[in-house]
Amino acid sequence: MRVELGLLHAVSSGRSKQAGAPADGGWRRALAVISLARANLMHDWRRHFTAVAVLVLAGLLMTIQLGFVLGFMESFGAVQRQVRADLVVHPKAALGSLFGGAFDPRHEGLVWMHPAVVAVQKGRNFGGFAEWRGAGNVRRPMQLTILDPAPDAMTYPVRFPESLRETLAAPGMLVLPRATARALGVSLGDRARLSSAEVAVGGIVDGLPSIGGLNAIVSPQTAALMSGSQSASADRFLVRIAEGWAVQQVIGQLNALLADTGLQASRPDVLAGNLGMAELLEPGPGWILMGSAFFALIVGCGIASQTLRGAFLAQLKEFGALRALGVSRRRMAFIALEQAWWTGLASIPLAALIAHGIRRTAAEFDVPIALPTGLMVGSSLLLLAVALIAGLFSLTAVTRVEPAELLR
Repeated sequence: MRVELGLLHAVSSGRSKQAGAPADGGWRRALAVISLARANLMHDWRRHFTAVAVLVLAGLLMTIQLGFVLGFMESFGAVQRQVRADLVVHPKAALGSLFGGAFDPRHEGLVWMHPAVVAVQKGRNFGGFAEWRGAGNVRRPMQLTILDPAPDAMTYPVRFPESLRETLAAPGMLVLPRATARALGVSLGDRARLSSAEVAVGGIVDGLPSIGGLNAIVSPQTAALMSGSQSASADRFLVRIAEGWAVQQVIGQLNALLADTGLQASRPDVLAGNLGMAELLEPGPGWILMGSAFFALIVGCGIASQTLRGAFLAQLKEFGALRALGVSRRRMAFIALEQAWWTGLASIPLAALIAHGIRRTAAEFDVPIALPTGLMVGSSLLLLAVALIAGLFSLTAVTRVEPAELLR
């Protein structure tokens, strides 16, 4: 048998115990027998590779689906997360009101009352809609993002190249996310009509996936040329504070000043996260993504656990041989659990490597997917948990096996 040496060691361990071996040697003997699991996995790796492969696919299914959900959330706040403000004052209401709401610009004076505030600018999350009319009279609805290209503008994203400021400042010039440019089939310098204005593609940027339709980035001057566009008014204050002040402290003090105004202060990244959550909870693509992620969790866990259980049941004759040689049921349970542990552990690096390969490929096509460290760690722990649970469910069959199993 492939575990002959380990079995002989198990038998000798049992005999030494009967001969009066010290009690503290029991754990060493138990660990020596448990190592049979690892030896068996390495010797018969072809059969166990199927279980590892299924665990890898299950982990990818769960990780990628959850990554799409997080990417969906992050994509809606990608521009807002990169503003050059220390904090944002916005309407205080339900998540869905982040697209607008009760915003009174006359409350700007209350914001200035705080001694830490050194600059306040009006901004908007949603720039309105316009109609793209390209070559061949192709008409597509487009969502606008309005950015001020002025040198002191806080709406200009941190990750945008400075060279785009001059491009955006020219009336009639716009910047497209690469995903939108690919969908429209346009490149730098191409001209079209956006509502009633003649426009030209002055820049194409990466890292802004087109979620919920096509998107264009324009300046306030270009937006004013589009008489047919449905624009939105300012719905927030962008605030910069003096050095030496703690942002969170200023936020708390500003919220006290604005308590009766229906406004509240937040960090830009927190507000962007709330915006993504609001979109995720809206009926539509967000619900579809959450449903598919939940379904992926159930299917991934179910398939992986059943495959691992089948791998354990295929070894009943080997466990019967252990019983025939006098190995206790408790030690066989240790062997089964360690085998499940190593099987789950072997699947983690493979799943992580393939997941990052998928993420890099998705980034090339501006497909929104986020794989933060927390998600990867959580998925790895879930894979280990699935493997151990499958091992636990298999213990009933393993511990009840008898030497007669060898005759079947």
